Amino acid sequence: METRKAGVGGRKIPLCIPPFSKGGNRGDLRIKNVEMKNFNLKIILSVFFLLGFGSSEIVSFVSGRALYNHFVALIIGVLFLFVFSDTRYRVFLRFRAHILYLLGIGLLILTLLWGKEINFSRSWLDIRIITFQPSEIAKFTTILLLTHYVSKNYATRQSFKTIVGIGFISLLPFVLVFIQPDLGSSIVFLAISLAFLVLSQNTRPLLILFFVGFALFFSLIYFCFHCFSFKIPVLIFVLCGILFGVFEFIFKVKKPYIPSLFLFLSLNVIVFTGFGISKMLKPYQKNRIMNFINPQRDPLNSGYQISQSLITIGSGKLFGKGYLKGTQARLGFLPGKYTDFLFATICEEFGFVGAFLILIAYFILYMEILKISQRAVDREGSILCFLIFSVLSFQTILNIGMNLGVLPITGLPLPFVSYGGTAVVVYLSMIGVVLNVNRVAKE
Repeated sequence: METRKAGVGGRKIPLCIPPFSKGGNRGDLRIKNVEMKNFNLKIILSVFFLLGFGSSEIVSFVSGRALYNHFVALIIGVLFLFVFSDTRYRVFLRFRAHILYLLGIGLLILTLLWGKEINFSRSWLDIRIITFQPSEIAKFTTILLLTHYVSKNYATRQSFKTIVGIGFISLLPFVLVFIQPDLGSSIVFLAISLAFLVLSQNTRPLLILFFVGFALFFSLIYFCFHCFSFKIPVLIFVLCGILFGVFEFIFKVKKPYIPSLFLFLSLNVIVFTGFGISKMLKPYQKNRIMNFINPQRDPLNSGYQISQSLITIGSGKLFGKGYLKGTQARLGFLPGKYTDFLFATICEEFGFVGAFLILIAYFILYMEILKISQRAVDREGSILCFLIFSVLSFQTILNIGMNLGVLPITGLPLPFVSYGGTAVVVYLSMIGVVLNVNRVAKE
């Protein structure tokens, strides 16, 4: 049997029978003769544990139309989970990735034109019978197209052309989501690009992005607190002059003005970019960044949400106050108690023990996805599972981090736990794809 290297781990693996081989049907997306033992029970149990834990809190906070929407989203999400788990991902990627990506971009454009504004962000599309968030759908469709693109160009994955292609596919939805404005969801598209660079072992672009991102982040923080001053370019000029002397007299570099001039121009571009981004941010977004740096800056106004989250988490102690007995969330002190800050609500009612169980469930889920990525029978399956792992784990870290006050408030939901119809359907669909990769690997 013919063999080739897998996308992850570099091990030799047998090539499975291609879907269009002799006797195969080009349009056959279904897996035939499937046995239940091919399902990964650890993933299924972890996901449904998180869904049950989150839903038990949600049903105590919402009623009427909101509660109905939640259960409809759960039913549709579970249905999509089984549909995608029974759909051949390779055929799906090769013939539907481009169409789905364009569909996601189209929905984002429609959202900018006719979207519904909620909480200062035009992120929802209302088509009468349903209101949904296209940015969540775009995350999934972007992953699918990037997986297909990188798999097709894996031999040249470290070339400038391939890196630019990855950047373009991720940058387009990033820009469309950022100008809604939805800063939290837009960051996820950057995380997808970084995950591809990690997977393809592009160390040089990663290092450049790390230092540029680090400098841009501090530039943004500075301009959130201060106005622009021409002292900054002067200081950069002085710094580059000092480096010129170091290059010239200590390291004896030929033409030392070249690295000094490059550094001067690069730092000024970063500074002006940080200033431009700070001007584009809404006042509430600036306040989130400033409150992250100094949580006690405005505890009764812009910093109220994070201060109440910390109080709520701390009040739960070891075993919590008991189900439906939380005072911070139940009496209305905690904003977003069943959406972005549902983790704080769980900590108050179930304490450290409840939070620990949630973290254990996430750990089992994400480790299983990584294992499936490593034992996938082809490169497409490996990349697809790794990207799904990256997106879900990234959002989990951001959400729990903002609940604990160690990361800025981004507005991202906690996967499988927080209230949110579109997010639940999309994340369960992702899990369905992972299960399909696992089932193909076991055939």
